[in-house]
Amino acid sequence: MRSSQTPLQIAINVTAMLILFALITMTFQPVFGGWRFFVAGFGGAVLGIVIGLLTSRGSLQGWLYTAAGVVLAYVLFGVQLAVPSTALWHVLPSFEGLRELMLGAVFSWKGLLTAEPPAEGFPSLLVVPFLTMLLCASVATTLALRLRRHGSFALIPVLIALVVGITFGTKIASFPVAVGVALAGVAVAWLAWRSKIHRDALAKETELEVTAGRRLRKDLERKRFLGAIAMLALASIGAAGVGQLVNPAGRNVLRDVVEPPIELADYPSPLAGYRGWLKNYSDETLMTVSGMPADARLGLATMDYHNGEVYTVGGADDESAAGSFARVGDVIGVQQSGEEATVSVSIDGYSGIWLPSTGFAQSIEFEGDRQQALQTSLAYNGATGSAIVLNGLQTGDSYEVHAIVPEYPDVDDLKQATISDVAVPKPAAIPDEIQAWASEHGTNGSTTMENITAMQIQLQKGAFSHGLENETTSLAGHSSFRMDSMFKVDSLVGDDEQYAVAFAFALQYIGVPARVVMGMYPDEGFESGSVELTGDDMHAWVEIPIEGFGWVPFDATPPEDQTQIEPDPVPKPEPKPQVLQPPQPIEEPVELTPEVQPEGGTMDDEEEGFDWLPIVMTVLIVLLSILLLLSPFIIIGLMKLSRRKKRRNAEDPSARLAGGWHEIVDQAVDLGLEVPRGVTRTKVAAHVSERYPQSRASDIGQYVDTGVFGPQSPPEDEVETFWSDVDRSVEAMRHEASFWDRLKSRLSVRSFMRNRSARRRTR
Repeated sequence: MRSSQTPLQIAINVTAMLILFALITMTFQPVFGGWRFFVAGFGGAVLGIVIGLLTSRGSLQGWLYTAAGVVLAYVLFGVQLAVPSTALWHVLPSFEGLRELMLGAVFSWKGLLTAEPPAEGFPSLLVVPFLTMLLCASVATTLALRLRRHGSFALIPVLIALVVGITFGTKIASFPVAVGVALAGVAVAWLAWRSKIHRDALAKETELEVTAGRRLRKDLERKRFLGAIAMLALASIGAAGVGQLVNPAGRNVLRDVVEPPIELADYPSPLAGYRGWLKNYSDETLMTVSGMPADARLGLATMDYHNGEVYTVGGADDESAAGSFARVGDVIGVQQSGEEATVSVSIDGYSGIWLPSTGFAQSIEFEGDRQQALQTSLAYNGATGSAIVLNGLQTGDSYEVHAIVPEYPDVDDLKQATISDVAVPKPAAIPDEIQAWASEHGTNGSTTMENITAMQIQLQKGAFSHGLENETTSLAGHSSFRMDSMFKVDSLVGDDEQYAVAFAFALQYIGVPARVVMGMYPDEGFESGSVELTGDDMHAWVEIPIEGFGWVPFDATPPEDQTQIEPDPVPKPEPKPQVLQPPQPIEEPVELTPEVQPEGGTMDDEEEGFDWLPIVMTVLIVLLSILLLLSPFIIIGLMKLSRRKKRRNAEDPSARLAGGWHEIVDQAVDLGLEVPRGVTRTKVAAHVSERYPQSRASDIGQYVDTGVFGPQSPPEDEVETFWSDVDRSVEAMRHEASFWDRLKSRLSVRSFMRNRSARRRTR
């Protein structure tokens, strides 16, 4: 039914929509962080409300105008609100911004699910709250202003916006109790106000006179007021209870079923190219760094799984989280304690997907011509502090990292340290020689830390060699075969690559979690100012989880001047430990060069390879669940609609009059009124009118008697007018009934049972 609302009523409806959508916008806070999400989301809501207001009245009234207004607002204001970094002078749309806006309408939904919160730094992900609020607010406002009888339908788009905010968010909600209580309170108060306005309009339209005295009217108004207060309280308590019960562990969001589309197994192990950096770039500047703490390390990659051939990052499905990278924006915000550092990096000879960083990044901001390409392909692992850029770093790139560098324990702390119980993938095979060596040197201490220190000291007694010209022979690589052969000679020989892997193998054998890290640092530590790093500054080390400190670096490599320039050592006799199991076959050979990898992981590939099935299945399950819950209302409603249609379309005008009367009686029965059987229509009408004074049942019953038993059939136009009176009578009864009676009447089949009994008696 079309609405003709006063300016005050319009203002109240618009205010309710503003408050509801402002509250719903807050559901996006956990996934975006900061405040820009609110500007985008609430800005879209305001635009949608204005569109709904303009297209609900006057010459622009119509859904076609509403749709056109949404498209126009999206194009004119989307760049400034959803992708503000691309706007010209922060005011005018740009071609780049419009491109991001159009692509964001399709791909930002997937991008938000695979992005690591906070997602505010992504160029186009703010399209999600902006577009959601723009669409839902325009439809909700239009329905609220156009409909009089069924204004509650305006809450459907409000509910849709709420579902989007929750399902596209994180397990951690932002003030769930406060937002839930406020939403429920505003919605119920608005519905109660709409109901009162409709009752007043209905009474005025039908020009009814309520026969109850002043005392009865006051009593009725008091009951309605108390009922509204009770509904508000019940809704608030329910919202608070749900907010408390649905804790983060119990919340299900879409990002739980969508795997990040970054698979590092497609890239060669960075440690496999370790010797190449030393051989080809020993004197060449790879990068220039400033702002590093003196004793910090510039990490490249953290690897936790040895597959028999190389150390690599475990996949996202493995025990460890080292391979779980998620797309991030310029703001990362990993929670960590330690020393703050702002590190600037300028790339010279270095290339590859692994981004040099230190500690745990709070933000990473790129500069230069490739700023956009690098920022959009940035991914981060909050568990290891490693970062990658799928488009690859190259000469001329630069960026700034704001990081928290953890404090490492000193020697005294390590003596009393406890190893954390952290899950790390087991190696495919630990060489027998290393097992025997670890049994000899790593099991005699009184504490685990003593065993760790004993093995570390023993490894540091070995010889250092890169295997380059004029150095002791030392083959590159760290496969199980290479590591087994290293321990078959009298003296250990190798560099960071072999000693770090050997230490990690030995630690894993005695039950200590360990992972290998590859990175850069000068042997004398970082100086203040700018420091040029070359291939000689490339290192590898082991990290062990220590209670209270996190993952702590341990070096097992001998000093570089501890060389052994002698003929190749004589092999020892073959020991007889348990038989070495063959390593798992590797499908593809490992590349040993540090050259930049193919850019096979671009954003376009992610978009093409995205699996929509989990989202589609989730949406279908939700919709089917809602449909199942509503099915009783739908089925019974369709039955009553069919009965009403049959009565109104009867061929005989007298039958249509009688059918209209039965509609009134059936409504009274479904509302809970005990209607007497076997009495005249006049008595039934009096009984209905006594309970529902505004129904005009007595007048309608008298008119039906005249039409049915009169000498002539009533004219068609009078019958149509009569059915309009029937509709108003039914509506008046519903508005005089309580909320629970109206709800129960939707599910009531008492009228069907009563009519069935009446038909049996007439047989």
